[in-house]
Amino acid sequence: MPEQKRLAGNILAEWFGHRIYPNASDTKYSQQDQDLQTCPFLSDLTGARCTCVKSDRAHGGSSNGVSRGVCTISSTSNGLRQDWLVCPFRALDTNLLEDAARRLFHVPESTELVLVPVPNLAEPDTLESFKAALSGGAVGVAYFQSKLGGEISVGATPRSPELNFDATMVLMNLEAGRLIASSYAIFEIQTMDFHGTYKKAVENLSAANHLHKNDFASTLMAHPEWLSEGVEGPNISNAFKRTFYQMMFKFQIGAHGQSAGCVLAIPEAVWDSWQRFLGKPDLTPMADGTFRLLGSPSNEPVPAWIYVFDLDPESGSTPDPVRLKKVIGTTAAALSHFALDVAPEAALAAGGNVDRLMDTIRGRLGRFVPELNEA
Repeated sequence: MPEQKRLAGNILAEWFGHRIYPNASDTKYSQQDQDLQTCPFLSDLTGARCTCVKSDRAHGGSSNGVSRGVCTISSTSNGLRQDWLVCPFRALDTNLLEDAARRLFHVPESTELVLVPVPNLAEPDTLESFKAALSGGAVGVAYFQSKLGGEISVGATPRSPELNFDATMVLMNLEAGRLIASSYAIFEIQTMDFHGTYKKAVENLSAANHLHKNDFASTLMAHPEWLSEGVEGPNISNAFKRTFYQMMFKFQIGAHGQSAGCVLAIPEAVWDSWQRFLGKPDLTPMADGTFRLLGSPSNEPVPAWIYVFDLDPESGSTPDPVRLKKVIGTTAAALSHFALDVAPEAALAAGGNVDRLMDTIRGRLGRFVPELNEA
């Protein structure tokens, strides 16, 4: 494959759960999911075949138009090529969810954890199996998600907005043979908005899948330009601003009342893009292998966690497994400190970009009022 093609632009990287760039998966499972337009992640969680929930038509107000089947986009916006998630279902990984449930509800590795989507409990056999596991000493956690029982939300008040949770975990106990819900935790997934539309690239994919059925994978690898046509870069600034407000809010909820805490799961590419917004903070390593992002030392329990993950295209399996790279304990106050104190201080430092702002303004004015350049 010519180097200039392989590195050109922002490129669709996964389609219906399977890698299509830089190498395209070519197995009966990838072919089946792409032909049937299946979401392998929702299918794995529910035990039944689920088709992709994204639109196959452009709708008014949608920034990306046709997006059906697109899970990740490969981009060099951070200076190196990385996968950026554009679908939250891509990160609904069983291992990631289990790690979060154990951490939030303090379930040791030696104790069995049964993690189940709430709709599955409507099945009598699943419900009885779930109860039997709890009777045997297991810890049971059920979870809601938009396509798995619906999102849970905090209602609006005259002084606060309505806010939805990506996923809500509920610790279930068994009393006198009946299930009860004892506490909850919040699980958020940060996807990335992209400028423009990737409608044309998706149309190219669909056409290639139809016209090159017998050699689909090898054809894509020979024509990566099909996957990048019209695809623009990630909208990093807007995504951070949107995430920052919501996470401040949700981290506070995670530290309140019957909540066991909050986990924000973000791709490594997103974490890297956050560094300038947070003043490139130093993380404090802990003895258990986790890190802390705290404005000041504290012995208080950590109510909020940032899970930094990436996909592993070298695993030899498809879909690519999710790999947890860093687990960072933090608080809403700490995020506020780094975003609103540390980063602005760096911008305002002597010789920093703000010092040059008036020069920039004068230079721009000079394009329209030439006499300003004569001063």
